[in-house]
Amino acid sequence: SPWNCVLFTNEEARKQWYQRRVRGEERLDILLQLKLTVKEHDCKLTKDIVELIDREADLLMRGSKEANLEGLRQRISTLFLQYIKTPLFNAEAANLLKVPEDPSSLRKDIYFCRGCGNYLPSTDFELTTNARSIGRCRKCKNLDSEGRLREDFSRYRSLLQSIRGTEEAFNDNSRIIFLLTEADLRYLAENIWGAQSVLSQWEDTYDLTLVRWNRRLEWSPWNCVLLTNEEARAHSKLVKPEEAYGPVFTQKIKYRHILGKQYFASMPKLADYMSKNLTSVNMPLPSNAEKIMYGGKKKENVVLPALTETK
Repeated sequence: SPWNCVLFTNEEARKQWYQRRVRGEERLDILLQLKLTVKEHDCKLTKDIVELIDREADLLMRGSKEANLEGLRQRISTLFLQYIKTPLFNAEAANLLKVPEDPSSLRKDIYFCRGCGNYLPSTDFELTTNARSIGRCRKCKNLDSEGRLREDFSRYRSLLQSIRGTEEAFNDNSRIIFLLTEADLRYLAENIWGAQSVLSQWEDTYDLTLVRWNRRLEWSPWNCVLLTNEEARAHSKLVKPEEAYGPVFTQKIKYRHILGKQYFASMPKLADYMSKNLTSVNMPLPSNAEKIMYGGKKKENVVLPALTETK
């Protein structure tokens, strides 16, 4: 109440109390005001404070030295601090307590965070009206956001749109490219084709594109080739690319098609489509020596087995 805070509403008065700068009659006046304040509540704590105040006042009247009163004053300060921190005596203290006085209130609006494993109030979570689960708290989400590696798919997003536009121009019901995402296209370009032109080994991704290997078949990870834009325009004019490039280069392309098909065949969105529309290719994975050749490096005396198709 306002009367409970009469003695210590003034900041300077509090400093003087805890720093022991008040002496003599002024000190006795402060002790009297403190005694009247705590006597409003009849409990063991206030009785102990009143008893200690009377003891200090008696010693001050007897002329005791300041050094002999240090222990007594410390006890009064400790008990008074406990007094003002108790919500029963000071209602404002309830707003500053981290743990509520009533334990039953902890059972309301408390959720478990799957990230940090703590039980936190609902205000620490981002809850929506249609959410079915709580998930992680704001702190865990922010920590995950700060520690997560950012990946820029802007280049592959524009490349995906370009390929889709080209396939729409063919008007031959090409559908596979519309099932892929930017991440799928990035894996195809970087992991299957090495992020460089298969002809010139040009590595600037903004100058590269994925075009049909055989223009009579729809675009797919097993019917494409990574070339520069200029090379792609020349390649699109070839009717039979196998005859134009030769058997060695063709085998190199076919192996990459097999790698792409083996990877994307495991994706549910393509597995059903492939089982209905495509015939499987029976070809083992390339050896280490053959993988060297995939990267564009020369490898002599490497005999590549012929491709066989099973219908």
